Amino acid sequence: GHDLSHIRPFGSPVKNSAITSTGVVPFMERYSNSTKEVAQDGRRGALMLSASIQHPDAEGIIDAKMTQGKVTGANVSIKIDDAFMNAVINNQNYIQRYPINSDISEAKFTKEIDANKLWKKIIYNAWKSAEPGILFWDKVMSESIPDCYAHEGFTTVSTNPCGEIPLCPYDSCRLL
Repeated sequence: GHDLSHIRPFGSPVKNSAITSTGVVPFMERYSNSTKEVAQDGRRGALMLSASIQHPDAEGIIDAKMTQGKVTGANVSIKIDDAFMNAVINNQNYIQRYPINSDISEAKFTKEIDANKLWKKIIYNAWKSAEPGILFWDKVMSESIPDCYAHEGFTTVSTNPCGEIPLCPYDSCRLL
């Protein structure tokens, strides 16, 4: 699994000739294509691409599988936090930010969204294309075994391609 939440959101400033970031979705396509190119004895690679609902590009990530032929070499899941679900339940807006997990007042980029509207899009897209998957991330973090070693530098960042195993950086899926 690979979490893309660290990539700058679309349109945010960069200090090069591009002037602004292309955002997360083009990186999803690149990782997807790379995974399709890796094969052993006819078996292709498997990859989970995930990103936080906190990320300002979350809607583009949620829509990534809706374009035929795009991101076909990876599964896509959105990491849902408790604050987003509470905003959905209470029919409130939700503030996305970059960097994710930053205090809103310290974020370099923020975006206020209608939580219910985005939730309905997640449900519709999952029905229409079987993606994105949903990872209830606060629950994963509170229940995953690696995070009991967080003080040693082991924290969960993503899951394996089917979402069963929470994984630390550079970890591998070992379904035993």
